[in-house]
Amino acid sequence: MIGQATVGAGETAETRARDDAGEFEGAFRQVGRSAFLLARQLGRSTDEAMDIVQEAALRGWRYRSTRKGEFRPWFLTIVYRLSRQRMTDWFPLPAAWDPPAPTSIESSLDPELLAAMRRLPSRQRAALWLRYCDDMSTADVARIIGCSEPAAKQLLSRGRHALRSSLAIQALEEVK
Repeated sequence: MIGQATVGAGETAETRARDDAGEFEGAFRQVGRSAFLLARQLGRSTDEAMDIVQEAALRGWRYRSTRKGEFRPWFLTIVYRLSRQRMTDWFPLPAAWDPPAPTSIESSLDPELLAAMRRLPSRQRAALWLRYCDDMSTADVARIIGCSEPAAKQLLSRGRHALRSSLAIQALEEVK
């Protein structure tokens, strides 16, 4: 009964692990869609984004005891870092297999705005996405991207300026 000696009175290691798993699952359910959309905004395909979120969930579960602060920024940091890394191909598919049909992502954002965001550098795009689409604070954006808060503010400022310029040029081209 070594496992029971290390936990609180009346609580077994098994019930504690179940509670921990339930807490992690609940937090993951709340942030899973945001994590997927962040990976997509960083240029990943639908399948790659799903793989990244799954890998992030595994890493998050493995290193859950090292988490400091809120779950959402911590988990999105893992997704951001994985999205910036090169994905490894597991195995080649036979040439005779048809590629899977692309799945569309429903978005309430203007398609022109999304197209303009895709032309931005990935760090600016991620900062804008986290701040304005995910309603994260500037401090959380800085923590996720891995920079200081003033640097995150600068990224946001430059991203907004580049986005504004891109949309203005696009509007002028439509008028012509």
